[in-house]
Amino acid sequence: MASSLSAFVIVGIFYLYLGLVTSFIARSNSGSADTYYLNTNFSQNDPLLTRRPSLKDIFAGPIISSLDPSLGQENAPVVIVEFSDFTCEYCQNQEEVIKKVISVYKDKLKLLWKDYPDSNINSISYKAAVAARCAGEQNKFWVYHDALFKEGIKDNNTFLKFASELKLNENKFNDCLNSGRSQLLINDNIKEANALDITGVPFVYINDQEVMGEATYEELERIIKIELAKVKK
Repeated sequence: MASSLSAFVIVGIFYLYLGLVTSFIARSNSGSADTYYLNTNFSQNDPLLTRRPSLKDIFAGPIISSLDPSLGQENAPVVIVEFSDFTCEYCQNQEEVIKKVISVYKDKLKLLWKDYPDSNINSISYKAAVAARCAGEQNKFWVYHDALFKEGIKDNNTFLKFASELKLNENKFNDCLNSGRSQLLINDNIKEANALDITGVPFVYINDQEVMGEATYEELERIIKIELAKVKK
């Protein structure tokens, strides 16, 4: 994991060049630094002198950012990053496994959600991601997330129905749906997933260790124990 100033500057330059990190910085109001898993060979090069870099040149793992919804311990030694889609049946199954993992290792884990829906902004998949992020503006992301997975999405009316049932301020919710704020966050997640060569969901990172496809509790637990062992050394 790169935490040095030089690595941070490299990432900053790259993202400014690509126009992606600019949006992260503009929308972040937490004041806290994000965490980047970098390819070690990239840091040996000067991005101002070498060829135009790509996202794939830079990243070895996901961006840990306060812009994405999270659960668990803020400074946990193990971070699970979940790229997912509310309309994916396999993702729904994975949710149940991750919930069990979180309940068992709740003092040692942080869960970070990343949206990887259908990129068509008019699709139910994309609209569900937007709606959940808008619920998140009222601190209801996770309960809205649970409703989408448990009850399913019948049509576009489902999003307002859940907002009403969860007693969200509907004016604020509708304003968010129409503002484009959530779309910017979701598009950043999609760009990040594409840069990491993620071609399907669910896709999970445990720190920088990849878990492709639907994983069992035992598979996730094995990697978690390996990562926790690293901390003790």
